[in-house]
Amino acid sequence: MNARVHVAVGIIYSLDKEKVLISQRTAGQHLAGFWEFPGGKVEKNEEVYSALKRELDEELGVQVEDASRLTSFSYDYPDKKVLLDVWQVHKWNGEPHSKEGQKVDWVKINELDNYAFPEANKHITQTLFLSSTYLISQASCNEYSKLLSVVEECFSSGLKLFQLRLSSRDEPEFSILIEELYKLSKSYNSKLILNGFPADVEHYKVHGLHLKSNQLSKYESRPISEKYILGASCHNQEELFLAKKLNVNYAFLSPVAKTSSHPKVEAIGWDKFYKMRKLVDFPVYALGGMQLADLKVAKSYNAYGIALISAIWNSNSSVKNIFS
Repeated sequence: MNARVHVAVGIIYSLDKEKVLISQRTAGQHLAGFWEFPGGKVEKNEEVYSALKRELDEELGVQVEDASRLTSFSYDYPDKKVLLDVWQVHKWNGEPHSKEGQKVDWVKINELDNYAFPEANKHITQTLFLSSTYLISQASCNEYSKLLSVVEECFSSGLKLFQLRLSSRDEPEFSILIEELYKLSKSYNSKLILNGFPADVEHYKVHGLHLKSNQLSKYESRPISEKYILGASCHNQEELFLAKKLNVNYAFLSPVAKTSSHPKVEAIGWDKFYKMRKLVDFPVYALGGMQLADLKVAKSYNAYGIALISAIWNSNSSVKNIFS
């Protein structure tokens, strides 16, 4: 098999951040007819950022002024190996247009699943669904109706990511709960993630799977399709590297601060979070003692966002409009 091809990929957002630019591969290209995010091959001895700027200028007439890496991951097609280095373009000059005969289109992020992408590009579309705030359920719940009510209030207030994490599964009530949560997520253009096992994505209607830290060493490669979001819980450098090996879309790194649920567990603090987060090139959320007011601080330490538990479930106040 040929050597792995390093590709620089650019995510160009519309002014309202609701749409991204995609292009269609032309006849004669590998995977012709599929849609993709613009970019191209990194030449030998070329810096990735330089390749990104060159490719977007050649393809779209766009001069990149500022961009940051979103993620990078490897993917093996039967006839080709690629390393996709994905960057978010924050500032550019020029009006994007086709310079190489390819079709280009601005597409709403929540409608990307309606387009045919190569399998590797599906990893990017799923990563783009990630938002800066992420809500996790408590480990136990005696009132499913209350859980549904709170989640719907959060969805209606702008929450885009919710993880169901229950320590026990009492069927058939558990299946019914997931069905109701899935319906809610679809109606609010949000994503439902299940804390569980790879086989769960075939059994339940969910948008993704979250692995516990003790599961990471059990797999040699990504255990579910790229059409799902894959996340993982991490507490140290080794677990972050294991998550990277599995081509996760994101990871939690915790606990950043002391938590009431695990009072004896030492918090890593923001400085250590920053150092460990820099070791990997995929989105990492800060978890553990997080409040919504911590989002700005988290981003200053290079977190993709924050994951919340107690801040919502132990709150006596309404969550109305807090996620918008």
